[in-house]
Amino acid sequence: MRALAVLGVLIFHAFPGALPGGFTGVDIFFVISGFLITRIIAGEAAQGHFSIAAFYGRRIQRIFPALILVMVCCVAFGWFALFPDELKMLGKHVFGGSAFLSNIFLWREVGYFDTAAETKPLLHLWSLGIEEQFYVAWPLLILWAAPRRKILLCAGILAALSFALNVGGIRAFPSATFYLPAARAWELLAGAVLACAGAVAALGDRASKRQLDLISLLGLLMIALSYGLVSKGRAFPGWWALLPVAGAVLLIAAGPYGLVNRVLGSKALVGIGLISYPLYLWHWPLLSFAQIVESGTPSATLRGAALAIAVLLAWATWRLLERPLRGWRTPRARVAMLSAAMVAVAAGGALLYVKDGLPQRRAIAESERMQKALILVEDVANAAACKQRYGFDTLYKYCLQTWPERNPTVALIGDSHAYHVSAGLGAWYKKQGENMVMFGTRIPYWGLDPASGDEYQAVTQRMLELALEIPTIHTVLISTAAKLSDGNTVHMAALRETLRRYTQAGKKVIFLHDVPALGFEPRSCIRRPGIASSTTRHDCSISRAEFERNTAEHERLLAAILAEFPAVQQFRPAEALCDAKRCRVDVGGTLMYRDNNHLSYEGDLRVGAAFAAAQASHSSSK
Repeated sequence: MRALAVLGVLIFHAFPGALPGGFTGVDIFFVISGFLITRIIAGEAAQGHFSIAAFYGRRIQRIFPALILVMVCCVAFGWFALFPDELKMLGKHVFGGSAFLSNIFLWREVGYFDTAAETKPLLHLWSLGIEEQFYVAWPLLILWAAPRRKILLCAGILAALSFALNVGGIRAFPSATFYLPAARAWELLAGAVLACAGAVAALGDRASKRQLDLISLLGLLMIALSYGLVSKGRAFPGWWALLPVAGAVLLIAAGPYGLVNRVLGSKALVGIGLISYPLYLWHWPLLSFAQIVESGTPSATLRGAALAIAVLLAWATWRLLERPLRGWRTPRARVAMLSAAMVAVAAGGALLYVKDGLPQRRAIAESERMQKALILVEDVANAAACKQRYGFDTLYKYCLQTWPERNPTVALIGDSHAYHVSAGLGAWYKKQGENMVMFGTRIPYWGLDPASGDEYQAVTQRMLELALEIPTIHTVLISTAAKLSDGNTVHMAALRETLRRYTQAGKKVIFLHDVPALGFEPRSCIRRPGIASSTTRHDCSISRAEFERNTAEHERLLAAILAEFPAVQQFRPAEALCDAKRCRVDVGGTLMYRDNNHLSYEGDLRVGAAFAAAQASHSSSK
């Protein structure tokens, strides 16, 4: 079963189109873990010799060796290959992995400035975080319930409560439901219930071979359905998680006698099962580092090679590290040594984070100037003061203001494509004595309903109303990545309503067109000296014709709407980045972009200078 679970995860991560629900293999692991661990603890507790210290000692000996090795190797590779912002993030995730808090860290990172999941080499440690957090409380509950013969009742009640949280929260709080143990514990508890109920032994004694075959086949069918029907687009876990969890429960319940279980007991699959833990640990960093170095999705050949290397490394880890370590000195000595090593790894990860990814490393120093463009520049103190002024108390409510203690006179409203021009525009308005506030939104158009519990869209309406209601605001700038299309009349109507309200209120309105989107990551314009094969794969530009072709429909619809509001000014940031033929990403050895659609700080300032020139020209033409 471990082989079935880990192969699903590997195929999904390397070739998601081939197995869209392969990630539910993690849910199968949860059930297996809950079953095995509960059976061990409950058995020891029933005999009166269960020890919390011994339990955690066994967990340390099982979990730490491969995990420490993988994290150390990730840092070693990152030292030579990663840019400072990447190494800083890796350091944070090494610390999170060492403390088994990866799921908490990742949950808190889901937000306005989050980076792509594929570029987080230790992303997969979220599942270890959930397991180990579960095992902080569950053994204690077993000890409390065992003398009362209520382990099964306790597991059942907790599983029902956790499942209710999962189903109830998946729409309103999808990230929390995915990453937090309270909404995931039911999957481990499903295995625990099976262990406590003694269903495996009961079925083996009472059921016929045919019945066991049918049970195991039904379990496999449910897992196959989860691999084929579940996808990233589904609300998961939610009700969909019942497929892999129930399938795993049925396979375990059938014991070694079911038809499917006999197949899963083949030497090849058992071998994969033996190395499933290190294989799970190795595969994702290899795929993620390939994504980072290639600045995009690696070729199918490279992804296949990464999986092959992961299998070899997993076998070597099991054969040369895990097995020899079992006979090294005493269990107490092994636990002490592994604990000290994990603390050292955690300290190293924290140091990388605190030191901002060590930008002075010799391996990457030659491209330091271009690397700085990749770093998101945020005035955290200003954002905190601005949020306090307006009573913003959630992650989804975001703002910046030149002078937070004064009344604003200019409002820039929009999504991250408003944020990435806020520094340049704010600097110009500051010179004019104006106090610009940037209100962070999703699509900054009036009256749009939040889709699928989108918290950013939910708070957008209030941001729009503030820009309208604050009497000192005389100018409103609108900027968004959202594109209009013939098939979406709702957005067009919402934009009209937005412009109508602001212009009728006497506000000066300036609509900022979007910047060109790139077909590549600007990181690919920077050579990675630590990678022998690294070259700059692009000329750091796109054709202007391509940019205009890609936005033609949007521009046509937008022009028709803006024609209805002649008082609305327009500004095109692309004019600061494009000439007649090309739109440049690298200007004078400095990257204008930090990713494929957001400007760097220098790009922000360049657009701000172009905006200043446009405003001066507009004033002189009056």
